[in-house]
Amino acid sequence: MPDDRQPWIDLPKELLEKIGEHVDSRVDILRLRSVCTSWWSSVSLPSFDEELPCVLLNLPFPLVIDTILSRNLICRIELVHQNPNSSESKPKGWLTQVGESKRGKLQLLHPVSGCQIESSSISLNLQDFRFIELGKAFKLKLANADGFSLYGVTKVVPFPISASCKENNVAILAIYEGGKLGYWEYGDTEWELLDDCNFEYDDIIVYKSQLYAVDRSGIVWWINSSLKVIQYSPILYSHGSRKTLVESCGDLYVVDRFLDGERIQRNKNNYRECFVLYNNDEPTHRTRMKLKTIGIRVYKLDEEWGRWEEVKSLGDRVFVLGMDCSFSISSVEFYGGKWNSIYFTDDDESGLSCDDIGINVFQLEDCSIKRLEKFPEYSEIFLPPQQWIDTKQAFREGLQIA
Repeated sequence: MPDDRQPWIDLPKELLEKIGEHVDSRVDILRLRSVCTSWWSSVSLPSFDEELPCVLLNLPFPLVIDTILSRNLICRIELVHQNPNSSESKPKGWLTQVGESKRGKLQLLHPVSGCQIESSSISLNLQDFRFIELGKAFKLKLANADGFSLYGVTKVVPFPISASCKENNVAILAIYEGGKLGYWEYGDTEWELLDDCNFEYDDIIVYKSQLYAVDRSGIVWWINSSLKVIQYSPILYSHGSRKTLVESCGDLYVVDRFLDGERIQRNKNNYRECFVLYNNDEPTHRTRMKLKTIGIRVYKLDEEWGRWEEVKSLGDRVFVLGMDCSFSISSVEFYGGKWNSIYFTDDDESGLSCDDIGINVFQLEDCSIKRLEKFPEYSEIFLPPQQWIDTKQAFREGLQIA
């Protein structure tokens, strides 16, 4: 009986184009294009930031510098073909952040610091890996310095979060100037303060498709579609210095960090001096304000009863407090790592510290804080085994690490 099946390398261009239209992830499109020459020429490659066009944002004072809103993906990368002799019942992977350089190359970033992973010039064979998207991280980058975040902005998200930002139609929510919660739309000459009585906001999160912010007292605020800030939770009587919002298994948590000093409120003149200095193409010369974390407490919001519950154990969960995005993962889905723990960095509150960043691990079981560099077994969650790296660029497109 004759076999009428057509070889996959000979699929019609029209069919390949249709397949490409139904693939949402740019990484998956890259994998499609890397199959063979005909697939590479038939499937078009969209911009990584297609929904966030490369538009210069002339932000008003005190952020007087040209910036670009960028979006990175938090991903779990795993081998497509797992070792058949492995005792693991489920595939495991490692945690990374995927961004795009000015040259259009995908690059791996550290999910905690947001810094580019340093390595020799190598590329991953995308046919060997599966990328599972876990979340999105947004940040404002300097237009004239690839990879550097904007000084003075600690959190930013597009508004509304579900909108597809088109050119000259970009709107953002941001925490800036030490704790102000503001809204800016392309063309505006000044920020719109959403709360002119509270200048101590710490974090913003997308939770159940809605935007929420938390202030230093631990009150969670809902930001509705009309930009009204509405109290969503009671005050958190924890007395920590810095609050971070994390969603885990459908619940909302606040991670409260206790610091070894007081957070300084900088005035507008200080911010202006920093921006002028940074605008002179000297991104490594800036004022730093690094405080050290000496303790952490975790609380879960009981939304039914409207109260906070202190959490003593995360079970097999791991909280990752990134510079641009905080999230929760299951330790059983990753190599290495430390379950019932929190990975974080003592950043300088500016949203850009990429040099001399130290990553720490807080363990809830004994409330200890350890430097990640001193416990390499904890870092396996981030670092790929060397055999995963294909130093020979076998395909025309790969995931650039250098």
